[in-house]
Amino acid sequence: MDQEISSPKSKSSSGIDLVRSRRWWFLISGLLISGSLILLLIPPGLVRGIEFSSGTSMLLKFESAQVQQSELRQAFAELEHEEARIQSTGEREFLIKTDQLDIPIGSFSEVVPESNYQPSSLTEPVQRSPEGTLITGESTDSVGTIFVRAALNGDPCNLYAVRAEVPVLTELRVFAKTNCPDGQNFEVLANGVMGWITEYSMHSFVPDPVGAVVSAEDDITDLGERTVIENYLEEQFGPFTILEFSTVSPVVSSAAVRNATLAIVIATVFIMIYVRFAFSTVPKPSRYAVCAIVALIHDTIIVIGAFSLFGKLFGAEINLMFVTGVLTAIGFSVHDSIVVFDRIRENITSSPQSSLSENVNSALLQTMARSLNTSLTLLLPIGALLLLGGDTIQSFLLAILVGVVVGTYSSIASAAQLLVAWEQGDLSRWFSRTTRYNKARV
Repeated sequence: MDQEISSPKSKSSSGIDLVRSRRWWFLISGLLISGSLILLLIPPGLVRGIEFSSGTSMLLKFESAQVQQSELRQAFAELEHEEARIQSTGEREFLIKTDQLDIPIGSFSEVVPESNYQPSSLTEPVQRSPEGTLITGESTDSVGTIFVRAALNGDPCNLYAVRAEVPVLTELRVFAKTNCPDGQNFEVLANGVMGWITEYSMHSFVPDPVGAVVSAEDDITDLGERTVIENYLEEQFGPFTILEFSTVSPVVSSAAVRNATLAIVIATVFIMIYVRFAFSTVPKPSRYAVCAIVALIHDTIIVIGAFSLFGKLFGAEINLMFVTGVLTAIGFSVHDSIVVFDRIRENITSSPQSSLSENVNSALLQTMARSLNTSLTLLLPIGALLLLGGDTIQSFLLAILVGVVVGTYSSIASAAQLLVAWEQGDLSRWFSRTTRYNKARV
C-alpha cells in the first residue's frame, strides 16, 4: 500500500487539506481536457471566422422591415451560396458571411482616417477633360498592385488615405499633373473614384490630343459577384445600404492562423523564462516555470474546447478578437499561478522546517479568498458587456469569461498541485503503475 501523500500536519487550523485531495483535482482536470479534445474532434471542431477561413463579409441594412433571415438565406442559396451564414445584428440589419466572392480590387469598404480636409477637396468631378493615359507599374516586368491615394487638404503633393487599388500594367485616365518636390504626381480615375499616384508608380504617359470629356461614372467597372448579389437582393427585397464589405483571401487567412499561433507560443516562452528567474531563490525553480506552463496549457485547451461547444450550439466563431481573448485569459491564468507561487515562496522562507505539501496547502488557503474576489469582480463587468455590448467583441468577452473561470479553478487545482505531485514523486509512481499494468496484460 502506498504511503500517504501528506501527513496530518499539512492540515491548516481550519482542517481543510486541498493538497491531500489533489488526485480528485487531477481527475476533474483530466475530464475537462478530455471533453475539450473530444469536442474539437467532432466536426466542426471550431467555427472559423473569415480571418481564419477566408471569405467575404457584408453588413446590409434594408429599408424594408419585412426582410426575414430565412428569406435572405433562400436568396443566397439561389445565388449558389448555400454556405452563407446570416445573422441579424439589429433592426433591418444583417451580417452575411460567404466563401470568398469573385470581385475585383477596389470594391471593399475602406476606413479613411479623420483629417481637417474640406469636403470639396475630395469631390469627384462631374465632367473633366483627360490630359492623357498612363500605365501603372515601374516597368513592364512589375507585379503587384498600385495604391491610388487622396490628397490631404487638397494638396496633391501630400497624399494619405488609399482610395483604390489597381493591378500593375493597368491603363488609367489622367486628369491633372502637378510637380512636387519628390517628382510629378498624376490625378487619375480608378474604379470610379478620383485619386493621385506618383511618377514612381507608373512607367508610361501618353498625352490625349483629343481631350474627350468623360465622367467618373464612365469608369465604374463591374464588381463581379458583388454586383450580381446586390442586384438580386435589391430585386427581391428592395433598396438597402451596404454598411460594410470586406474580404479575406486564403493567403491572408493562413497568415492570420500562423501569426496567432506564433503569438501564443512566444507568450508561453517568455512566461516560462520570467517564472524561472522570478523564483530563482526557491529550490528547483524550473519546476515552478514548468508547472505554470502546464496550467496555462490546461486553461487554453479548456477555453478552446468551450468555444468548440459554443460553435456547435450557438454558431460562435473564432476570430482575431478570440485570439486576443485567449491571450488575455493566459495572462490571468499565469497571474493566478504566480500569486500562489509567491505565497509558497514566503511560506518556505518563514517555515523552512515544514514540508512542501504543508507550505503549498497553506498558500492555497491564504490566497483562495483573494483569487475568488478578484475573479468575481472581473466577471461582473464582463457579464454586463456580454449583455449590452455589440457582436464585435463578443468572442473576446466569451474567451475572457471562460478563461477567468478556468484560471481561478486551475490556480487551486493545477499549478500548485502539480508542484507537490512532482516533489512527492506522484508522476513517476503513476507511470510505473501504468507500465506494470501494461506488462501484466501482455
